[in-house]
Amino acid sequence: MLRFLPVLNVACLLIAVPAAAQTAGQTPASASAQPASGSTSASQPPPAPETPTRSLFDTTWHQFQFGGRFTSVDGDPARFQRYQDIRDGALFSDARYALEDPGGAWLLKTTADKVGWRDQHYSAEYERPGRFVISGLWDEIPQFYSVDTATPYTPAPAPLGLDDTTQRQIQNGQGTLSSYVPIASQFDLMERRDIGTVRVRATPTPQLDVTAGFRTQRHSGELPWGASFGFSNDVEVALPYDSRANDVTVGAEWNNSKNMFRVAYDGSWFDNLDPTLVWDSPLRLDDSTSAPGRGRSALWPSNSAQTVSAAGYTRFPRKTQLTGFVSFGFWNNDQPLQPFTINAALPQIALPRATTEGQANVVSSNLNLTSRPLPDWRFGARFRNYTYANHMPATSITQYVAYDSSVSTTPTGGPDLYAHDRTTFDADATWTRINPLALTVGYTHNANGYDARIFQSSGEDVLRVSADAVGSSWATFRVQYEVGSRNGSGLDQQALIAIGEHPEMRHYDLADRTRNRFSGQVDFVPSDLWMFSVSGGILHDDYSDTFFGLQESTARTFSLAADYHLPNGLGAGATYNFERYAGLQQSHEGDSSAAQFNDPLRNWTADSTETVHYFSIYVSPPRIGPNTEVRFVYDFSHAEGNYLQTIPAGSPITAPNQLPNVFNKLQQVHLDVRHRLTNRLAATLSYLYEPFNVYDFAFDPSVVNGIVQPSSLVLGYVYRPYTAHSAIVGLRYFF
Repeated sequence: MLRFLPVLNVACLLIAVPAAAQTAGQTPASASAQPASGSTSASQPPPAPETPTRSLFDTTWHQFQFGGRFTSVDGDPARFQRYQDIRDGALFSDARYALEDPGGAWLLKTTADKVGWRDQHYSAEYERPGRFVISGLWDEIPQFYSVDTATPYTPAPAPLGLDDTTQRQIQNGQGTLSSYVPIASQFDLMERRDIGTVRVRATPTPQLDVTAGFRTQRHSGELPWGASFGFSNDVEVALPYDSRANDVTVGAEWNNSKNMFRVAYDGSWFDNLDPTLVWDSPLRLDDSTSAPGRGRSALWPSNSAQTVSAAGYTRFPRKTQLTGFVSFGFWNNDQPLQPFTINAALPQIALPRATTEGQANVVSSNLNLTSRPLPDWRFGARFRNYTYANHMPATSITQYVAYDSSVSTTPTGGPDLYAHDRTTFDADATWTRINPLALTVGYTHNANGYDARIFQSSGEDVLRVSADAVGSSWATFRVQYEVGSRNGSGLDQQALIAIGEHPEMRHYDLADRTRNRFSGQVDFVPSDLWMFSVSGGILHDDYSDTFFGLQESTARTFSLAADYHLPNGLGAGATYNFERYAGLQQSHEGDSSAAQFNDPLRNWTADSTETVHYFSIYVSPPRIGPNTEVRFVYDFSHAEGNYLQTIPAGSPITAPNQLPNVFNKLQQVHLDVRHRLTNRLAATLSYLYEPFNVYDFAFDPSVVNGIVQPSSLVLGYVYRPYTAHSAIVGLRYFF
C-alpha cells in the first residue's frame, strides 16, 4: 500500500498547483494602477472568467489520455486480471477523434483504448451520409488462468512429453509420481482471443441497402485440460490451442413505407490448427496390453457452415404488420477419423471410414403478426420453427478402446445420430380500456422432437397473465404470472439400460415438468429529485414423474434501487439484489446385480442451495470549485453454496462426509478525480481497490497442495484470494 502514497501526492499536486499559480498571479485591487481621470472603466468590474459547463467525465470526439498505471496485488494476480490486463506501465487510452466535412458530405470517427496492452481495442468508421458507411473493429481479450501452475511436460507445439528416465523408473517400481516434482517448471497459464471485424453498408438508392461484413477471430494459448487414463491415472495438462474462425456475411435490403424485404448469405469457417492432443503417461514409458505409454485425443474438428436467409415485413390497415424470416443452413465436418488407440500393444481396430462425412441441414423460420384493430385492443401471434437434421452416415462400431488400455464391446453398436426440432406458437391479447392499466393474457405451446434421446418428443403448454401501468406521472408497475406443464412421449427405457443407467433415470431438459413463475416491478417517482424501484420474482419447477435425477428446483430474486439528483449536480444512488437458487436431486449407488440395482435403501439425495447478495452505491458530488469533479462507486457481492447429502435410515451405503460450503466475496471501490488545468488539459486520477475471497473444496490450496495427488498428476491450478490496488495518474488532452 505504501507504493501508492507518492502517486496520491502527485495527483494532489496536479490539482493544487494551478490554483496556487492563479492566486500568485493575481494583483490586489489596492495596489493596482488607478485609471486616468474621466475614464468610464473605473466603475466597471472586470469580466468574470467563463466557467466550462461540460463535465470532464463526458466523452468528446477530440481527446486522448496519457499516463501511468501502478498496480499491486497481494494474492492471486491471475484471477484479478482474468479478462483484462492491469499491469504497471505507461498507458495511452481513451483516444477519440472525429473529423467532419463542413458541408456534411462525410464523417470520420476513430477510437483507441489501452494501446499496446493485452486487452487493447480499436475502432474506426467512415460515413458518407446517404451513400455508404464502412466500419472496422479490432479487439483483444486475454484470459489469465493462473500463476500457480507447474508441469513436468515439455511445452507445445511438440507432443506433451515427460522425461523418459523418470517414466521408466516409475514403470519398474523404482519411483513414484513425486519424482516429477523436482523437474516440473512453473509457468503462467493464459490464452487470448484476437477479433477483427469490417462492415460495409452502401445505399445506391433511398430504398436499397447493400451490406457486407467480415469477421476473423484467432484463439491461441493454453488452457487447463483433463487428459485422463482413468481414475487410477488421472492427468491434467496445459492444452496447446491455436484456432481461427472466419465469418462472412453479404445481404441486400429493399424497403418503402409499407414493405421490407432482405436476402442474405452467411458463411463460417472454423480451422483448428492443433486438432490432436498427444501426451505421455506419467506411470510408464512402454506400451502394454493393460496400460499405454502415451494417450491421444481428438480435439475440436475444423468445420464450416453456410446459410442463406430471407426476411421481410408488410403493413396492412388497422395498424397490422406481418413479419417473416426463413433460413436454410448447410453444416459440414469431413475431418480424418481418429484411430481407436495409440497403444501399439493393442489390436488396431479398423475404422468404419476414413473421414467423418458429417453433414447437417438446419432450417429456421419465424412468423410474427401484430395488430391493433380497435383502440382498446392489441393482438400478437408468433410462430417459430427450428429443425436440425443430421445427415451423417450411420456408423457401425462393435468394439472400441477405453483409455488406450483395453478393448471393449460397445453396448450401443455405434454412435447415435442426434437430431432435434423445435416448434413454438404463442399468442397474446392486451386490453387498455382502463387507462393507464393494460391487461394481457397469453398462451404458448412448445413442441420438441428428438432423435436418439430417451423421449421421442415432448410438448409444453404455458398460460400467462400480466398487468401493466404506464403513463402515470409518479408510479409504474408490471406484474406477470405464468404456469406451464411439459410432458414427454415415446419413452425408450431400453436406451438407458443399454448404457448402464437405471430405467427410472430422467434428463432434466426434456423430463416431465410443471413450472410456476411470478415476477413484478414497481417504479416510484415521487418528485423530480427521487426515483425508487422494487422488483422480485419466484420460479418453481417440479419434476413429479422423475424418480432419479432432478426432483425440483426453485429460484427467488428481490431487488431495491434508489436514485437522488439535485440541480447543482449532486447525484447518488444505491442498489441491492438478492438471489437464491435451490435444487434437489436423487440418485442410486450399487453395482449391476439385481439385488443392489433395485434396492431403495441405496438411493441417496443431494440438496443444493446458492445464495447471492449484491450491493452497489455511487456518489457524484457537485463540482468542487470551477474545475474539479469526483466520482465514487462501491460494489459488493457475496455468493455462498452448500450441499446436503442424505441416505435412507438403515441404508448399507457408508454415511457421506458432508462437503463444506463454497463461497466467494468480491468488493470494488472505484474513485475517479478529474481537474481542469486549462480548457484543453485535465489531470486525472483513477483508483481501484479490489479485495476478493474464495473457497472451493475442489480447487482450494489446502486440497490441491501440489502437482502430485494420490492418483493424479495435475497442474496445481487453484482458487486463491487476492487484494489488489491499481491507480492510473494521467493527463487528458482535449483538442
